[in-house]
Amino acid sequence: MKLAFLIQRKNYYRLLGPVVEEALRRGYQVECWHDWSHPRGGKKASDLFPDALPAFPTGSPAVRVYYGRSDLARQLGAATPDAVVCLDPPDPTVRTATRARWLYLQYCVEIILQPTSHRVRDADAVATYSPYWVDRLEERFAGSDPGDEIRRKSVAVGAPEMDIVHRIDPDEVRRRLGLPAGRPLVLYLAFPLRSNPQTFWLHHVYAPSTRPSQALRTLLTGRLEYWPHVVNGWNDRRLVRELRAFCDRNGAALIVKSRRKDPIPGYARRLADRTFYDPSHYPPTILELLSVASLCVHAYSGVALEAAYSRVPSLCLAPAVTDMGLSALVRDFVHNGTLGGIYNWPGTAYCLPLREAFDGLRRWSLADFPLHAQARKLYVERFLGFDDGRSSARLLDVVRAQVKAAGA
Repeated sequence: MKLAFLIQRKNYYRLLGPVVEEALRRGYQVECWHDWSHPRGGKKASDLFPDALPAFPTGSPAVRVYYGRSDLARQLGAATPDAVVCLDPPDPTVRTATRARWLYLQYCVEIILQPTSHRVRDADAVATYSPYWVDRLEERFAGSDPGDEIRRKSVAVGAPEMDIVHRIDPDEVRRRLGLPAGRPLVLYLAFPLRSNPQTFWLHHVYAPSTRPSQALRTLLTGRLEYWPHVVNGWNDRRLVRELRAFCDRNGAALIVKSRRKDPIPGYARRLADRTFYDPSHYPPTILELLSVASLCVHAYSGVALEAAYSRVPSLCLAPAVTDMGLSALVRDFVHNGTLGGIYNWPGTAYCLPLREAFDGLRRWSLADFPLHAQARKLYVERFLGFDDGRSSARLLDVVRAQVKAAGA
């Protein structure tokens, strides 16, 4: 069987790497198609431009290069793979250029944020983490999906990205990344100061590095509802400082992780024991860091799912939705602290208002955010489907069934 994996960005290997590895192990003819239509320069290029293959222990796939969707459509029409595996819904122009079966793999919560149901329905099969996400898709596109097409095309395979978790050696990670042995680690995903919507709160209140700057901007714009933020020092610099003190009281190291498009501020670099971007997309640096973490702190990040699978409790410090500038769709379906959602599952994922953290971190301890095995088991079953490291194999079984059905 000949498979084409569409790699639009280098970090797609974080999610598709285990599937590529499993396909090579099975002896399939594997091609990784790198999209070179992206700029090679700029702050994002080092993380995104797909210019190299990771090392796969089961072999090395062939590499093809294409330049945007028109070139992709032309090359796919001539290359005739049996199936295409992608993290994005198929573009109609590209889809009609090939007879290959098209499998769309869920990535975190992005699947329910697609603008129309057609983006999902145009695939031959949709691989979701668990049945929960099919329910959410039907809820999201209620009234716009004819019949039960989404449910018919969807199959729960688990989260292939997580397969590699079972092979990560925490002791080796600590040695290689220079992390202290025998000491708890708090992993903090720095707030995305640049890539988050630049709301008044973020640009004029939360991000400015000094309180006089906060005060001046708030007064000059007349946004006095943010005056308590100024008075109480509710800003990013202070949050990092409180996290540092929290770690010191708990005998923990503070590890700060971000992406190149959101540079870690100088004050955070100075207070952290170690800082990381993404030296590796496969194995993913985030999963390696989670393998040694005692707690993961973030603000509405999909890392909550990865942390749960990695047996690490997570703490979402949630800004007010109006402060973050979230759309109603994102707020209602994703970024909320509803009990029983991905961010608020006691015993696995904890969610508290950001405002409470500035004083709360002075009272809280690591013991206040325990991981309970049964809670974690139920969380994984609901949101990630499987916990056996075989999600890539299940996905390829779906691909094989699709190709077989097409040839029948």
